[in-house]
Amino acid sequence: MILSYVQAGGGGSQRKEKKMGVERRVRSFCSKKEEAWNCGVLRGTLLFLSLFCMCCLPSSCDYAPEAHTIGINYGQVADNLPAPAVAVSLIKSLGIGRVRIYDSDAATLTALGNSGLQVTIGMGNDVISSLAASAVAADQWILANVVAYLPGTNITVILVGNELLTDTTLTAVWTQLVPAMQNLQASLVNRGLSSTIKISTACEMNILSWSSPPSNGSFRADIAVPVITPMLQFLNDTGSYLYVNVYPYFGWVDDPGYIPLDYALFTRTTPFIQDGPYNYFYLLDAQLDALASAMERIGFDDVRLAIGECGWPTLGTIGANVSDAQTFNQNLVDYILSNPTEGTPRRPQVFIPTYVFALFNEDLKPGGVAEQNWGILYANGSQKYPLNLTADVRWESPAPLVSPPTSAPSSGFTAASRLPLSPGSPPISGLTPPSESPISSIPGGAEVWRATRSTLLLPFALSLLAATLFYFQQ
Repeated sequence: MILSYVQAGGGGSQRKEKKMGVERRVRSFCSKKEEAWNCGVLRGTLLFLSLFCMCCLPSSCDYAPEAHTIGINYGQVADNLPAPAVAVSLIKSLGIGRVRIYDSDAATLTALGNSGLQVTIGMGNDVISSLAASAVAADQWILANVVAYLPGTNITVILVGNELLTDTTLTAVWTQLVPAMQNLQASLVNRGLSSTIKISTACEMNILSWSSPPSNGSFRADIAVPVITPMLQFLNDTGSYLYVNVYPYFGWVDDPGYIPLDYALFTRTTPFIQDGPYNYFYLLDAQLDALASAMERIGFDDVRLAIGECGWPTLGTIGANVSDAQTFNQNLVDYILSNPTEGTPRRPQVFIPTYVFALFNEDLKPGGVAEQNWGILYANGSQKYPLNLTADVRWESPAPLVSPPTSAPSSGFTAASRLPLSPGSPPISGLTPPSESPISSIPGGAEVWRATRSTLLLPFALSLLAATLFYFQQ
């Protein structure tokens, strides 16, 4: 009886354990299905958030802090200039902090060694094709023209070509510009130099097809997609600047009956253009903001601008005189080096690295007397006019650069119906202003959207992520 009872009890226990085992397997199966479903939901949520942030939140690139010093263009198309070592001493005596040369001349780069100057080097447009075609050629160029002078010479920028996109005889090279930049960048990365040396190119203002009002700035259709878009993506990815050679002088001289001289010289006290909420007292601001608007229009809000060339001539054509050159260049320096940084109406308080054009007159430059007389120094090293290139002043704007929204006219802008692009720009016919989205057609609407999307959409995305993670912790 006892045995029978034990056996019976044992059999019941086995059946019970068997039953419990089945239940555990069922629960395990259900748990795995639930886990798989939960993982799918989590992955889907994270994918959604990633796409949301990519599409709705602004892209950004990181820029290292810039030394607030003015730059100078050191051209050497002349037969009467002092030796590079003397020129470098003159540059330093003026308090200039950065210098741009148009090639990689060995004597000049050697003279710049241990000078403390930040150095921007360039290359001819004729070199671009070979650099685009071969990563090996690009690396050899870096080795011969950069590495050979480091660390004594503080090379910080390489400009691939100069005003290439203006030269219609080199249209076949236009699409080779970005590949050349990419090959040079790859060499810098491989050599551990990409954090201290940036790559860009220098453009003229006529890369724009439309520039007035500044909020309508748009790139030329022939280069916007094949060249400008990939170039801005490259600059965005590498934290580099778009260099532009911009001259208010030519804007004024091309139409002096329409563009006021004080608007070009930084001396105007009332706005010449009101574009939505933005007031434009100075032509340079309007030109730079037209470029900024063009970049924003194709999705590159955060790529910064640098002024590769800017100056005023002293001889040879209308308005070319010492008095106006002194006024313009001093006001340019004071404006760029203002403390705090002034920036433009569209990009306030953003420092713009700027290179004054030029150090010397260059008597062999083509284009006649007007092209040969832009220097702030004579060939013997004496100054043409007093110029403080180390200004640290508080620039006093005549009035707020940004007006309250209620002050914006319904048309979005007043005054100038056009903005000059650059000297010798080909006439542009058959153009219409770029079409606007419902948001950007409202004066200041695009700016409101850019400011709002981060403050509203980012918290929404983070809240959604937090709620999802909280759910899976339960």
